[in-house]
Amino acid sequence: MVAGFYPASGPFGTSVRTADADNRRPSCHVYTQVVSAAFRTAAAALLFALAFASPIPVLGQRGGAADGAQAGPAIQPGGRGGRIGIGDFRRGGRFDLPAGTSVIRGVVTSDAGAPVRRAQVRANVSGMPGARVTSTDAQGRFELRELPAGRWTVSASKPGFVTQRYGQRRPFETVVPIELADGGRVDANFSLLRGGVINGRVQDDLGDPVANVRVTVQRRQMIEGRRRMINVGVTDETDDTGAFRLYGLAPGEYYVSAVLRANPLEQPGDASGYAPTYFPGTGSANEAQRVAVGAGEEVSIGFALLPVRLVRISGTVVSQSGDLGGGMVQLVGAGDSGEGSLVTLGGGIQSDGSFTIANVAPGSYVLNARSGARAGRGRGGPIEATALEIGSLPVVVADSDVTGVTISLTRGASIAGTVVTEGTSPITLSSLRVSARQIRDTAGQAFSASGVSATGSFQLSTLTGTVALRLENVPPQWMVKSIVVGPTDVTDGAFELRGTEQVTNARVVLTDRVSELNGTVTVRNQEAKDSSVIVFAEDAARWSFPTRFVRMARANAQGGFSLRGLPGETYLVAAVDYLEEGEWQDPEFLERLREAATRVTLRDGEAKTVGLQLLAR
Repeated sequence: MVAGFYPASGPFGTSVRTADADNRRPSCHVYTQVVSAAFRTAAAALLFALAFASPIPVLGQRGGAADGAQAGPAIQPGGRGGRIGIGDFRRGGRFDLPAGTSVIRGVVTSDAGAPVRRAQVRANVSGMPGARVTSTDAQGRFELRELPAGRWTVSASKPGFVTQRYGQRRPFETVVPIELADGGRVDANFSLLRGGVINGRVQDDLGDPVANVRVTVQRRQMIEGRRRMINVGVTDETDDTGAFRLYGLAPGEYYVSAVLRANPLEQPGDASGYAPTYFPGTGSANEAQRVAVGAGEEVSIGFALLPVRLVRISGTVVSQSGDLGGGMVQLVGAGDSGEGSLVTLGGGIQSDGSFTIANVAPGSYVLNARSGARAGRGRGGPIEATALEIGSLPVVVADSDVTGVTISLTRGASIAGTVVTEGTSPITLSSLRVSARQIRDTAGQAFSASGVSATGSFQLSTLTGTVALRLENVPPQWMVKSIVVGPTDVTDGAFELRGTEQVTNARVVLTDRVSELNGTVTVRNQEAKDSSVIVFAEDAARWSFPTRFVRMARANAQGGFSLRGLPGETYLVAAVDYLEEGEWQDPEFLERLREAATRVTLRDGEAKTVGLQLLAR
């Protein structure tokens, strides 16, 4: 039996390490020249977010959603390929969901049983942008009406409490969305845990406090095959005493980072400043120290920012079309450990193609440039569509200005193809969507999607780098059999696109010979309801993202589970009572499960049933 996994003999046990003597304020100090204003930082962040249509990681504001919930990507309708833009589904300045006939209602209480008044309840539906939001009344009750049918994720939050998604029994647990049918009624009740707190101070090398430093709490999570640092909870800015307070944290271990961005409009000749810094005073996420927080616990830390010489990056953007109207250049971190960038800088492209980005700390970055705009509506009325052009360039910054940089823009690569079916089950091709997700993305142009026409055709554009194709909204009676680009099968892999390459022969094949794995999970001869079932190929080479050979399902109240659409293969199946977000995609976790898992071979179109014993962790 594998170490660490045993047949469950009791309730799931967790232990949270308390903060120890390592969480003390360091004695070192840092010198800096402070040039910062909070409103400038916020304005700059907003400018860059609006200029780049693709999603960009942005540091949250105090009081924002702590669960990371956000509107889903907008879709290019009508079979048109292209980037997903933030304005594609706006109606009157907001994202609209179609009206429906379903209802989600419930009660939000604290873990002590008292009603939580004015808690925010947010509901997002898979495949549609926007969200429905309401708040609880004096008795903690809420109701969301006129919801369309779909797979809904619902969360409840209030400052000072740990945000909870419906179905979570522990913080960070993976949950299964609510299946809401037309006219359906679902009761979704929440019990919120009082959150922990990390507070402290940020100082310079003279021991003086540093104001207007953005402090963020993060944790590592497996996302699309890579361990990444993600923001959790709220962020804060230090006051005039250098103090910050990060609240509403679930029990666990966290990284704390701090960023002070100088005024991007100033052009100092030789400026000292701060590098983005992790507690206890390092610029590397790999050297950062974790801070342990228990339920409702308050932990105090202190650290100093790293002193650096800030420099400028300047150069020229060259466009094939010669039209640089509305163009922007964005600078993002390019850490080799997969963590997200702590800071994003940028600036506009001048009419002669020149650009300058000031106050850049040493490090490895990627310059992303974009020009052109999609059709839509602006404040002054309709905006005429122009061809999007993109370009990226890696750059390493030391302690001197980087000049003479040239970024060449192109319209990127494109993929055209067809979706075909092998089978007789009914299907509406126009309800499908083909997406291309960039692997090892450069944080500026990472995702493209296209609707599928009634005849099965699709078109994706403005692509670059290594991408993986996926077909979405596939009905349960169908599954993807293969995705082929030219002579290459890319069903469970990615492929490289270069320059303005035009792929015209992509082919996605659907089959209604759907494989199915069913089963039950038991513990001490009783059904193990709401446990998590992981199905993964015996061959570890099949685990790399993107893959169809690693899947997760949630057992129902009777301990039953079902997974459809698995390709023919020999699998290992295991059930545990708790999974954190992304954990089931972690090869190290799957390897630990291997010895205790049940082996089953599934052929294409075959249905099998398996019985599982719940494993305790």
